[in-house]
Amino acid sequence: MSTLTYSNTTVWKTYEKVSVRAFLIFAVITFIPFNPEFYKQDFNAGFSVTDYPWRWLDVISQNSPWFFESKEGHNYAGWFITLGITFLAAVVWELFDKRRSNFDNIYNWFYTVIRYQIVLRMSWFAIAKFFPVQMPFPTISQLNTNLGDFTPGKLYWLTTGVAPFFEVFAGIFELTATILLLFRRTTTLGAIMMIAILLPIWFVNIGYNAGVELASMHILVLSVVLLVRDAPKFWQILILHKNGALTYVQPFVFTANWKRNTGLTVKVAFIFLFLIYRGYEYGQLYAAGKTFKLPLDTGVQSLAGFYNVAEFKLNNKPVPYSLADTNRWQNVIFEKFNSISIKVNRKQTVYNTNKVRTTEFYGTIGRVYYGYHIDTAKKVFYLNNRADTASKLILHYTKTNSSGLILSGVNEYKDSVFVVLNKTDKHYLLSTGK
Repeated sequence: MSTLTYSNTTVWKTYEKVSVRAFLIFAVITFIPFNPEFYKQDFNAGFSVTDYPWRWLDVISQNSPWFFESKEGHNYAGWFITLGITFLAAVVWELFDKRRSNFDNIYNWFYTVIRYQIVLRMSWFAIAKFFPVQMPFPTISQLNTNLGDFTPGKLYWLTTGVAPFFEVFAGIFELTATILLLFRRTTTLGAIMMIAILLPIWFVNIGYNAGVELASMHILVLSVVLLVRDAPKFWQILILHKNGALTYVQPFVFTANWKRNTGLTVKVAFIFLFLIYRGYEYGQLYAAGKTFKLPLDTGVQSLAGFYNVAEFKLNNKPVPYSLADTNRWQNVIFEKFNSISIKVNRKQTVYNTNKVRTTEFYGTIGRVYYGYHIDTAKKVFYLNNRADTASKLILHYTKTNSSGLILSGVNEYKDSVFVVLNKTDKHYLLSTGK
């Protein structure tokens, strides 16, 4: 058995008890992924440069916490329907449990579950910013993409990525609030900080259509809910300038040692897995100069850079340079990792799904992105379209004396191509001092 001790006995109104029950149910069910698609994904997908057996922890932290599809962060109807269902369940619960004499015990569970729900989700964002791997510095390809070829959301990510110090500062602030929520005496301060963090993040996501506005609103609402009980006291202290004491929710008091030890073990394990261990893995990732948003495989470093297309032949016919031509390559970029991007005036589908290693091509047009591996013995590039995995190219290469390349082979449309590339030493003001 567990009991609670309070200095003052709280008198709960019916609507308050229903609300507490509803949000307790809501917090519990949003811990558990109910969407079948969640369990079909590859939890072992390469996430770090080292073996990372706890990939599923990050997947849970990023899981869309509602029964309905996220729709790229815009399914408000699904979120409110889910919340509405929990209120109906809470009404039924209240009807069957209305004679309960000590409702503080249920409030304590509500208070605990919501705190850990927020920590579960925010710990991922906080650590990914503290070690700036969430919003990476723009790639060479992105630095050579026209401003108008980015969606607003992608542009926001890039402008944050060019200022890693700011990203780290945001991560420190988020991580501080997250840690404060783990302890009851500092929960109020943590919730206030979390609201200060999440309110502008929510507005930014709405304004830039950055794709995670619903997730940020979800955490924001839970943070506000933690403070609702003390709303009259905040009014008394901040507006009326009178003395007042905020509520301190007493911890569970267990009479059995094994229950007390189990609770402590669960908390320590939670902190270790979601903060310490995850922080270590992200630190390793950052130290290796990697980010989970970009490919992890290293490319041919000597080839990395910008190449002008000096000559281009399609089916053995020369194609002169033209911005309007839909077949001719305009320039080619080799990244430091194993990606090649080609500037071509071709109609493209905009991919707005921002997942692991899609940062290159999501939210932008103007360039076609290929992953590659190289056979140095046969001098062949094997290219796979990053966005359309069924599209492949096989190109033979010859190095020239002027740091250039000659490529020849067959493109994805079964046309023969012959390309002469001249490497250009470009410098970028955004990269100065980075």
